[in-house]
Amino acid sequence: MILSYWLSRHMRLRRGSGSDTGAVIAVVGVALAVVVLELAMAVSFGFKDEIHRKLMGFDAQVTVLPLYDPATRGVEPWLEARPELLDAVGRTLPEASVRLSIRQPAILKTDGDFQGVILHAQEACGPDDFTFERENIVEGRWPDFSSKDGREAIVISKYMADQLGLKTGDKVYSNFFINSDIKARRHVVAGVYESHFGDYDRNVAYVAPALLRAVAGRDSIAAMRIDLRDLPLDGIEEAAMKLYGVLETDAARGVLPGIYPVSSVERADAVYFNWLSLLDTNVLVIFILMLFVAGFTLVSSLFILILERIPEIGILRSLGASGRMVSHVFVWMALRLVGLGLLAGNVVGLSLIFIQARTHFLPLNPEMYYLAYVPVREAWGAFALLNIGVVLVAWLMLVLPAHLAARIDPAKTMQYE
Repeated sequence: MILSYWLSRHMRLRRGSGSDTGAVIAVVGVALAVVVLELAMAVSFGFKDEIHRKLMGFDAQVTVLPLYDPATRGVEPWLEARPELLDAVGRTLPEASVRLSIRQPAILKTDGDFQGVILHAQEACGPDDFTFERENIVEGRWPDFSSKDGREAIVISKYMADQLGLKTGDKVYSNFFINSDIKARRHVVAGVYESHFGDYDRNVAYVAPALLRAVAGRDSIAAMRIDLRDLPLDGIEEAAMKLYGVLETDAARGVLPGIYPVSSVERADAVYFNWLSLLDTNVLVIFILMLFVAGFTLVSSLFILILERIPEIGILRSLGASGRMVSHVFVWMALRLVGLGLLAGNVVGLSLIFIQARTHFLPLNPEMYYLAYVPVREAWGAFALLNIGVVLVAWLMLVLPAHLAARIDPAKTMQYE
């Protein structure tokens, strides 16, 4: 066993009221820093996860848009989901789930009120259970829009239901402005959803793809865009560029009739992603502040320990202990305080995170934060690295005061009380 470590274990941290107070302050400072940092990391990770999940639920990660016309520099309003186009998409991004998407502005009208909405119709090209949409249903059900009965079904948000005074089973009419004509369709409210994402809840309602195609006079393979979902979050832009390159090559070879633009959610919803990136800055500021608090209390406590143990330092030096050994003794003593602080901080911090992840007892205002509760992620790996980092930073900050202890002259300690 290292002699300096053995000596530090046999020197009491508490020696008189001053040392007791200093040790408690050091432990509380480290514990507070650990609790705040773990909560900040858990909330930051959880918040980003939930907002990403909602963004990916409403907007696909990668989107193929209709043909681009170089002459007019415009994009056609509709595209045909040709087999060669779907084959190029599946060949390039085989892990993605593919949906044909149609979005049409309309006005929902009841006997006494009306509201402008965007009717969203989606048709899956393969296995897809619309998990995100089903999870947001708070009343009624998510209908099978491909069935005969599902053609008249509509799923509206709770916001729309409250504004128009609707509930499941009620009838509502939609009015479309198509080529200077007004077309009306009747719907039956099959379900009500609530995502707490205000920009979408106020505007988006779901209907059957067949209904919007019929209103626009389009055939069964027509869509306004091809949505690709279930892609890795850390490679969305790369996936979009890869797909665009393949489509451009196929267009040059004559396999496709022209160039299909490709967009990504990171471009379409850049405002949200820029907002989320600010969270990393906030966490960094909190990290620096908390390390400063913990470091200041540790250094102060170590000075107190040194001052109250000057006679012991003199005895150790007179017995032949080197300055380096004395320095190590006090570093080990201070690290004992760090260990106690880490233990207390982890117990409190991880307990709060564990409880919040399962009970959601801390609420949020969804109008401001898009979520009804404080989200947390149990990032155990990040928490472990945080603890290691706290120990390393504490050790670096303790080098200077411990070095001062090693420079104390043993002859002068005889006159110290």
